[in-house]
Amino acid sequence: MRYNHTKWPTRLAAVATILVMSIGAAAGATAQSVSGQSYGAYVQTPVASQSRTPMAVLPSDGQADGQIVEASGDALSVPGAFSSEFLSSMTTGATGAGKAGAQSIATVAEVSILNGLISASRVFGVASATRVGGTTISDANGSSFEGLSVGGVSVADDVAPNTRMSLPGVGYVVLNEQIQNASGITVNMIHVVLQGLFGSKVGEIIVESATSSVS
Repeated sequence: MRYNHTKWPTRLAAVATILVMSIGAAAGATAQSVSGQSYGAYVQTPVASQSRTPMAVLPSDGQADGQIVEASGDALSVPGAFSSEFLSSMTTGATGAGKAGAQSIATVAEVSILNGLISASRVFGVASATRVGGTTISDANGSSFEGLSVGGVSVADDVAPNTRMSLPGVGYVVLNEQIQNASGITVNMIHVVLQGLFGSKVGEIIVESATSSVS
């Protein structure tokens, strides 16, 4: 299935605007800080590399009026390691009276990793963090896969957080990886770890990474 990629930035912008408006409506009083980043792909292998791209970064400067940062690319190819037809990243945040919120979103389409060892028609990663008073809540709600396949075997779209699958002769992959801390969450939808002799790490490929934090 092919997707209308031109509609995705609009969908992301709509989600981001809702967050900014909901937090910004209470602006005034105590300023807090928000930060976030998202990118479509990162490759570091013994034979190929690609820096985090397209990269969207939200500075943690405590502005109360809301910020939205976007980045996108039509296609990306790292021979033998990764290819995708479309990548889009967005991060947004806002602060208000006693509250702060941040959300980072990344989307890629028609993904192929390690010459098709892992593939997906679409990957959508979301990291959200909200702080009200002294309480911080973070989650990956909205993250999803479509048409995911690992080693030629179809994988259900609703992959449980931190699902690890072995890649014989290569290493392993963690699907829907979620790393939480006191201020927020990082979501890596596909995290391939390449291993050499005795299980040593020799490289990694990350697809769809989103991080949001508040303080």
